[in-house]
Parts: sequence; structure tokens; C-alpha cells
Amino acid sequence: MYKKNYFLISFFTILSIFSLVKLYDNAANLDTFEYGEWLINYQYGFVRRGILGEVIYLFSILFNNNLQISFFIILSFICLFYYFLNFLLLKNIKLNFIFYFLIFSPLFYVFFIVISKVGVRKEIILYIFYILYLLNLSSKNFSLNKNWKFIFIFPILLLNHEGTFFFLFYLILPLLFIVKKEDLKIMMLQILSLIIFSSFIMILLYFNKGNAEHVSSICLSLGNYAPEKCEWWGPVAALNKELLENLNNESMNFFYLSANYKTWLGFLFYIIFSFIPLFLFLKFVKINHKNFIVEKKLFFVVYITTFIISLPLFHIAEDWSRWFSIHFHLSVYLIFFLYRINLIQFKNNLFFYQANFYFIKKKFFLIFLLFLYATLFHHHHFFFKDVKLEVTYYKLFHKIKKNF
Repeated sequence: MYKKNYFLISFFTILSIFSLVKLYDNAANLDTFEYGEWLINYQYGFVRRGILGEVIYLFSILFNNNLQISFFIILSFICLFYYFLNFLLLKNIKLNFIFYFLIFSPLFYVFFIVISKVGVRKEIILYIFYILYLLNLSSKNFSLNKNWKFIFIFPILLLNHEGTFFFLFYLILPLLFIVKKEDLKIMMLQILSLIIFSSFIMILLYFNKGNAEHVSSICLSLGNYAPEKCEWWGPVAALNKELLENLNNESMNFFYLSANYKTWLGFLFYIIFSFIPLFLFLKFVKINHKNFIVEKKLFFVVYITTFIISLPLFHIAEDWSRWFSIHFHLSVYLIFFLYRINLIQFKNNLFFYQANFYFIKKKFFLIFLLFLYATLFHHHHFFFKDVKLEVTYYKLFHKIKKNF
């Protein structure tokens, strides 16, 4: 075990504590978004995003129908399992300064905690699935025939949140590295099956996207545990909205064009600032592709295509920071996976070795600086007119000053 595992244990323990505190706060305050999103259920019949809400609803029977307790227990288990899987993925990796930099990106682990109104959202189920998928691919006894279970499980994730569909191609990317040429036909069959079954579920969800009766019945089923403004604001109320229509019944078509240049510059700065570790990684890494079924340049074409496929999600939904955060999470998990199986390594570069040596020597001080990097800027999870990039600590100071 690498000594740096003590950092990982401490890091994920702290994240777990903060996440559980946030979950408790969400439940206690019946938060409209962070709590309400998880309570969409099937009490008026099948509807999009309802599968986990139904589990929470049925589980609450054990606690005299107390949905707050049910929500907290189930989401706490999901959170703890998520951080445990992250530890499994990273525990045997000898962390260098670039990996530390990736870990402390504002769009990665701290995103759940720092950005207000994000919290533990439904993409955590996708992250759990993807880490399990990568761990399976990196296992010693892996065979492509064992991969079918993940191909058939992925479409089920769409019942949790249909937006997961737009990140489907991340399942294909690791296969390009590990599948041998003689297994290419099986891989293509799996990819085709993945796309067909996922598309079928998306069509099913489109025709069961919800209506006013769903909203009313779900809110009624939650009783005193319904989130604030349940019937007219938040994820439950959104079931009654058409695509490209917001909660105020206003058109959202090309909503991003109404943003002024300050909003655009602030958001672009936040995204580029958060992606610096990924750019730095690409500068120093090289891929060992002797048995790689596509060349390095072609892989990047596939990766860019993966991002392009997600663009419709940016057009129909405002949560742009969340979508970029999902891309960042899945990309970095893929990096950790490739490093685990020795398919990537860092170039024999003098600057890299000097920087890494200095980082290890001053590790605790530099980790503190990385924490400041991760938490310095605050941008809402959504992109819209007049949304501004803020300095997190100034915002906190302003709130404290206002309250006292």
C-alpha cells in the first residue's frame, strides 16, 4: 500500500462527512431541488426519473412512512458507497502532482459540496456505475463476454435520469484500449445493443415524461414530507413542463443567447480554470498503444465526438456546470483506469520530474494551495442571463456579515 493512501482515506472521509451533513440539511429543510429530485415516484404510474423515488417511498414504510429518514438512509448509503469505490479505484495509484491537481479540480470531488444547490444529485448513480464498469474492465479475469451485464444495466440508469443518455459513449472509450482486434465484432455488437436499448428507453420516457396529474399525485403521496413548493417549483413540478419550457411556463429556446458577455466570460473562465489539470495531464502523458485498436489521434476524435453528442443536453437544460462536471468526472475516471492498467505513462520530461519532486517535498503546503484552487471560485450550477462568477470566500464573508 502506498503511503499516499492515508491522504485518500482522510480526503474521502472528510468528503463523506460533508456530504452526509448536506443530505441531513436537505432532508430537514425539505429542499426543493436537492431533496425533491430524489422523491419523484410511481404513485400515479410510470414516469421519468421515478425509479429511486419509488424505492425511497417503499422503504419509508419501515419508518412509519417517514420519507425524511428513508431519504437520508438510502442517500447516505449511496454516498458512502460512491466514496468507497473512488478509494478502490485510486488506492493502488502512486499519485503525482498532476493527479493531485486533477483531484482538486473545482468540477470534481468538491463540486458536490462547494457549489450551492448542487449537493448529491442523480449523476452520482452514473458515477457509481462507471467506476464499477472500469473496475470490472481492469480485473485480471475480464473477458468481453462478461461486459454484457453493463450493456444491459446502463439503459436502466435512464429511469433514474434521462440525461444519462448523452454520456453513453463513455462506455465505449475504455473498450478502445483493451479490446483485441479479434474481439472487434463482439465489441461492435455490444455498442450497437447499448445504443438500441438505450434509445428504446428514451422513447419510452418521452411518452411518459409526466403531466399535471403526476405532479399532483406525487406531491400528495409525499404528504408532510413533500419538498417546498412541490406542485409549482422544482424537479417534481418540472414533470408537467414541455421541453424548452421553464417552470414559469416561458420558452427556453436558445436561452443562452440572452446572456450578456460578462456572463459568458465568467462561465468560460470557470470551465477553463477547472479544466487546467486535464490540459496539464494531456501535455505530459503518452499512451502505450501497441495493442490499441485505434491510433491516439483517432481516439481523440472519438473523445471529441463523445462531447459533441452531449451538446443537445446543453440546449435543452440550463445546468451547464453540472454537465461539464459530469464530463470531467467521467474523463478523470477513465484516466485513472488507464493508469491502473499501465496503458498510459508520463513522458520522460525534466520539468515533470522536478515539479513532482518539489510537490512531494512541499506536499502539505501545496495541497492547501490546491484546496484554495478547488474552492476559490463559485459559479451556479446553471447558466442563464445575469448569472455571475463569484469568489467563494467573498461570498461567504458577505453572508456572515449579513447575518451578524
